[in-house]
Amino acid sequence: LKVPHSTSDAAMRLGVAAFLALSLLEAHGSEYASGEAGIANKQPTTAPTHKAKSASPSHKAAHHAEPAHKARESGSQQQQAASVLHKTDKSSRKQNGTKSGIALKGKRLYVDSEEFFMKGVAYSPVPLGDDPLYGAPYGDYFTDEYSAFWVRDLPLLNSMGSNSIRTYAWNTTRDHTMFLDMVHENDIKVAITYFLGSTLQTPVSSKEDLERVAQDFAHQVAKYKDHPAILGWSFGNEINGGWNGFVYALDGIYQCGWNPLPVEQGGCMNFDYTNKTSPCVKSVECLYKSLFGWIDRASQLAHEALGEDYYRLMFATFADVDQLHLRIKMFGHYLPNSDMWAAQVYRGKTFGDGDQDFLLQVNNASSKPLAITEYGVDSYKDSCGICTKKHCPTPCYNTPTNETKGYGEDQKTHAEWVAALAGRLHQTWEEGKGVIGGFVMAWIDEAWKTTTHFPTNICADNTKKAKKGGWKYHYPHKKFDPKTCDFKAHVECPNLNIWKPSLCGQFMPAFPDHYLNEGFFGINKVHGVDQTDVNELEQKLVYVVLQDMWLPKEDPIIEWHKAATATLMAATISTILITIWACQRHFHLKAAVSAVQYTRDPVY
Repeated sequence: LKVPHSTSDAAMRLGVAAFLALSLLEAHGSEYASGEAGIANKQPTTAPTHKAKSASPSHKAAHHAEPAHKARESGSQQQQAASVLHKTDKSSRKQNGTKSGIALKGKRLYVDSEEFFMKGVAYSPVPLGDDPLYGAPYGDYFTDEYSAFWVRDLPLLNSMGSNSIRTYAWNTTRDHTMFLDMVHENDIKVAITYFLGSTLQTPVSSKEDLERVAQDFAHQVAKYKDHPAILGWSFGNEINGGWNGFVYALDGIYQCGWNPLPVEQGGCMNFDYTNKTSPCVKSVECLYKSLFGWIDRASQLAHEALGEDYYRLMFATFADVDQLHLRIKMFGHYLPNSDMWAAQVYRGKTFGDGDQDFLLQVNNASSKPLAITEYGVDSYKDSCGICTKKHCPTPCYNTPTNETKGYGEDQKTHAEWVAALAGRLHQTWEEGKGVIGGFVMAWIDEAWKTTTHFPTNICADNTKKAKKGGWKYHYPHKKFDPKTCDFKAHVECPNLNIWKPSLCGQFMPAFPDHYLNEGFFGINKVHGVDQTDVNELEQKLVYVVLQDMWLPKEDPIIEWHKAATATLMAATISTILITIWACQRHFHLKAAVSAVQYTRDPVY
């Protein structure tokens, strides 16, 4: 058997490489063994480093939930709700597509055949100085001319370990292909919100209006049905919130007789069926049958538009109001074509404790999975939240530049609470209890939410002169009257300067400082750049904390073992090849000597 010289040379080089590798093995192993660093030494990165698929198992119990603030359900309520078999809310429709790579199997989500947990971020890159409700592009920064935002943001999202984002505004007359392409290039999935806004933006006063909106939703889904970046579509945002007007419109269309006041005030809000003779029994079912029926019609049309080859998650996003989990249990069977439940939940550092855990309540109420489409707290510690029996000042005169000592920006608490919520979501997912992930609120601080139109606690003089002029006696006018302020309002609110950060928000006992500041939820702070639209971002501590939770990491000892095993295997293969080469060389020389002896050639 002859071995070509090229093969022999290659074997020799491998042998040399193997010996060099073995001599470096000890140092290599030491490097892996000492490579683990704490979160305090980590720094944010700015380039894509990881293709995220699912959250790291090593963080399943990183943080623990705290008690919730919701009241307990009564025993009669539980019995009444149990009379409806929630298994009927499951769709008989196939929940996968041969060309989409997305599938639901029970309450587990799969992307490209791998189990997928949404490590998501609410993404609305509204720049300083813009108001998405009153000025173009009305929140739709996902068309070609705004690509600078995505170039800035998507690599940072990927580097943080996020594998999904959720958008809010979506102009159906514009093309968003370039945005979707860039999302896909950064290994991220997007849940798109089909924009309904409120009944001011999407008026519905008849069944024909409802059908028209559902048809348009399906048309948008079909338009981008083959794009691999899309995870799913949300039909509206907080669609059950009274502030959006749709529950009132549906009540008018179907004549439900629904009273929006709380039960304590004689209405039907939070009705729990303890009074089975109440007129709320029929009016609540009428309202949710019509609401869920509208969403179901839109979902049905959307799935039909996708056809058999494509599958996307179809859902609506709900506000955590009116005992949502109970409405899901009682009336979820009116929504068979929707694929999952989605809700914005702001209960503080937890989603609830014991039988008040919202995640487990929905898991017990439905056969569908749940995604938390918004969660988090803000990063500002506001002295306006102070409220004891002896001292509960209102209104509040503090500002970001004139704050009480010990208050102000608090990134540490912000990061701690967001991490606790993210950890609880992942733990519930690992336990197989129906959760498929969530979206942190929000990517950037949103100054526009402190302006005149957003639902915050405000001060507004109610004199006739002031009404004509529009806050004519707004603070610090000498005629400003603090009696015109809402409870716990900041006197500077509403903020009339959209470029100026302010503390407009509302009293919220579940938050760390007992105050919700709308403009400070961001993972990033925003800084203006020469009054241009593309702002500079400054990562807050929560960015690094989420990065540490979301990027999968291996144990350094395991990594060292893998490296050592690979090196030894290479050395073993090289040794075998060298042995084969040496043997072949030996027999080749022996044959040559024998030939010389046979011919008695004097040269040898």
